[in-house]
Amino acid sequence: MSLNRWSIRRAGFTLIELLVVIAIIAVLIALLLPAVQQAREAARRTQCKNNLHNIGLALHNYHDATGTFPILVGWNGFTGDRQGAFTDKVMMLPYLDQAPAYNRVNWNDYPWDSGGWYGSSNIQSMSMRLAVFICPSEPNLTKGGQANFNYAINMGIQPFNVSGMGSGHNGFAAAFGSVDWCLPDKGPTKAGSFSDGLSNTVAYGEITVDPGQPYNKKYSMHDWTWGGGSVAGSRNVCNNYTVSNAMFNTDAGRAGMKGSSWGWSFGGVAATYTHTMNPNEKACHNGEIEDWSGNNMVGSQSHHMGGVQVCLADGSVRFVSENVNWPTWLALGSRNGGEALGEY
Repeated sequence: MSLNRWSIRRAGFTLIELLVVIAIIAVLIALLLPAVQQAREAARRTQCKNNLHNIGLALHNYHDATGTFPILVGWNGFTGDRQGAFTDKVMMLPYLDQAPAYNRVNWNDYPWDSGGWYGSSNIQSMSMRLAVFICPSEPNLTKGGQANFNYAINMGIQPFNVSGMGSGHNGFAAAFGSVDWCLPDKGPTKAGSFSDGLSNTVAYGEITVDPGQPYNKKYSMHDWTWGGGSVAGSRNVCNNYTVSNAMFNTDAGRAGMKGSSWGWSFGGVAATYTHTMNPNEKACHNGEIEDWSGNNMVGSQSHHMGGVQVCLADGSVRFVSENVNWPTWLALGSRNGGEALGEY
């Protein structure tokens, strides 16, 4: 009888043994979890790279069909308003397997804005959340998540009117304005417009979605860079901004716009981005220039560790460190600066 009791008593774990097992499992989970998270982020980063690759293909297919790269329309020269103020993304829809959406565009109406600036204009063609415009690493939503996007066309070095590179935009993109205060470019860019070379100029870069609040320097939009006076000065002003300069504190009507509406060419939604700010530096609404022809001070930002992914004008995709030499990043942003491009 006593032997049976002893056998029964030894059949289970003691409390100490159970705690040891639990501790071992916890240690194993702690060791394995970072590896699992890294593997998932690697998969997300690969998908993000594929999205940029597809956008690069669409840019060149558009060029093959039209002889130019797509242009942004900042202001309607016929109505003096924003009807037809569409992004390059709208122009590329047929080349991204989105011909049905493209065919529904009312070219004489306003672009759809998820913030409600234009009511339901073009809601059927531009309110979709398209996977090719979304980086899987993006955790945030703004304006309900409809039409959010994470990729923007390169508008060059801003403010372009003090960049010393001519009277128009100097990046990959061009913008059409047609009113006196909305500065137009001379026309869309072509493959021959890139004296620096297609492989030495960025076409598209990542941007992050700004949900409005709470504040986060990695994705929140900040105010205009008043008093910058130059490219370097504007960068310095933007990087010194804090939560008190966040758009939800300075201009609530334009808060939570960044990354919100892929069909609208307004600089405030980050339809474009600038190479004035180094990768993963702060984003500001604009420099000392109007904001209706693709101008802003939004840098390329991402949720990847250590940098951002960009699509070069030749269609190749590269990862660029956030510690890249600033003159090198500036050189990658201009198509005609004649700079010596350093290692990156």
